[in-house]
Amino acid sequence: MTRDRRRLLSGRGSQSQSAIPSRGPDVVPTGLSITTNPPNTRRRPSVHITLQRAARLHRLVWFLAETPRTRDTILAHLTIGLRTFYRELELLKRCGVKVRHRNKHYTLLATAKHAEGRLPFPDPQLSFAEMAELAACPCAAGSRLADLLAAVINQPAPAKKRPSSAARKKSNRKKGSSA
Repeated sequence: MTRDRRRLLSGRGSQSQSAIPSRGPDVVPTGLSITTNPPNTRRRPSVHITLQRAARLHRLVWFLAETPRTRDTILAHLTIGLRTFYRELELLKRCGVKVRHRNKHYTLLATAKHAEGRLPFPDPQLSFAEMAELAACPCAAGSRLADLLAAVINQPAPAKKRPSSAARKKSNRKKGSSA
């Protein structure tokens, strides 16, 4: 998507000024760094998760990255049950985060940063204006958001439904009785 198209979507027209000062592509206000993994052509799984589950997955990844851990150690550290533990392992697997289980120890096979880049994030509940503002960012994520926003904005109107055969018969009966 072109820069001019992004500006139009953001409602700023041809103006290049933003209400929020730019901090550069690698600075996040919270102090977290942005991982710059190469664009992945593989489709990410569509997962809707809660804020608490996202935090737990994040803690699990970083905990496993430190050293191999036993299941009981992980359960105690995260204060979760056995079913939740296996659900989280399954979700990590679906997201492409590999965890090895060998000799009763679980080990993260990638770096924590790489695994973190694959974790799903909860829906931030953005408005169209906020989405347009983020889509204007000159980065890979901004480009993806701009494409997503354009797909929503340019969605064709649904075709009008034809009445069912029962509704047509009923309509024909009304026409016949009124004549």
